[in-house]
Amino acid sequence: MSDRTIGYIVGSISSTSINRRLAKALERLAPAGTTLVEIPIKDLPFYSPDHDADYPAVATEFKNAIDEVDGVIIVTPEYSRSIPGVLKNALDWAARPWGQGSFDGKPTAVIGTSQGGIATAAAQQHLT
Repeated sequence: MSDRTIGYIVGSISSTSINRRLAKALERLAPAGTTLVEIPIKDLPFYSPDHDADYPAVATEFKNAIDEVDGVIIVTPEYSRSIPGVLKNALDWAARPWGQGSFDGKPTAVIGTSQGGIATAAAQQHLT
């Protein structure tokens, strides 16, 4: 089987995020030939269409990181029955400019955890 790299995006910027811990566990459990790498979102500025003609370097790096991996896992907490704002912001950067979406044709999975009974079911549904 050929080597592959899977990027993961943690939808929380908290240093104590249990979803970051989940992502780190996925790294350790990855099968032979698969490397998981984080695609960070914490330094992305707020998205605005004003940037579409001239993306900031950090947003270009973010989009390039998605382009360079074979697939993406979005590891999301659930905030107020949806995805965190920082994750939505990152997805907006990835989807723009129009016609240049980073996730087009990219295999993508969604996972998440929380201490609640239904975990991150609502947040995951919003991402599918």
